[in-house]
Amino acid sequence: MEKQKEKNKTHTLIISDLHLGSRVSRAKEVAEFLKNFEFKKLILLGDIFEDLNFNRLRNDDWKFLALLTKFSKTRKVRWVVGNHDKDLAKIFAVFTGAKVYSVYKWRYGRKKFLAIHGHQFDNFLTDNPLLSLIAPQIYNFIQLVDFSDKRISRYIKRQSKLWMRNSEKVAARAFLYARLRGIDYIFCGHTHKALQERRGKIRYFNSGCWTEIPSTYITIDGKKIEICKYQ
Repeated sequence: MEKQKEKNKTHTLIISDLHLGSRVSRAKEVAEFLKNFEFKKLILLGDIFEDLNFNRLRNDDWKFLALLTKFSKTRKVRWVVGNHDKDLAKIFAVFTGAKVYSVYKWRYGRKKFLAIHGHQFDNFLTDNPLLSLIAPQIYNFIQLVDFSDKRISRYIKRQSKLWMRNSEKVAARAFLYARLRGIDYIFCGHTHKALQERRGKIRYFNSGCWTEIPSTYITIDGKKIEICKYQ
C-alpha cells in the first residue's frame, strides 16, 4: 500500500489577494493547498474578492468559500478586509463563520503581531480616485480577451505594481505604523509582491498574492516566520 503523503503543518497560515471573481484568481489551487495543510489559525489578509459583482464568481470560487465555512467550525478564521472586499467581507463572514477585522492584533509571548491589508499605506489610491476606478474595468476587459493562461493580464498586473512602486511605499509606511504602535511583527498584502524586511527590532512581511504563479503564503510558528511558494 502506498504511504499517504504527510501534510504540511503550521500554527498560523496567512494568504491574501485571491481576487475571487477575476480570471487570474487561483481559487481551485488555493483550496487544494488548504486541504493539504494542517493549521490552527487562518488569516485572510484582504482582497479575497475582486469586486461586488457576484455574477463573476465561478464554481471554484464558491467551493473555496464553502471550504472556509468548514474550517471555521474547528479552526480560527480571521478575515482582514482589503480595498477590494471591504463591502463583502462582513456579508460572507455571516455564511463562512470568519471573524472580520480592519486591523487584526495578537500576541505571542511578549511580542506583538499585527495584520493589516496595506492599502491604507498606498496613497496612489486616494490621490488618483478616477484612475483607480477606471483601471479595474480596463483590466477586466483585458482578462476576457487574454490567452488561457492569462499571461498578458498577469504581466500588466506585475508592471502596474512596479510602476506605482507601492511595494516600497507600503513597507516604509507599515514600519512607521508599527513603530508608533509598539508592534514587533507587521503583516500586509495588497502589493502582490512577497517581501520581508527588518528595521531595528521591527519585522515586516508581505504575503504576496494568489493571482500569480507561483503563489505565496506565510507560515507562523511562534517566532519562526517563513514566506513560502506554491506552484
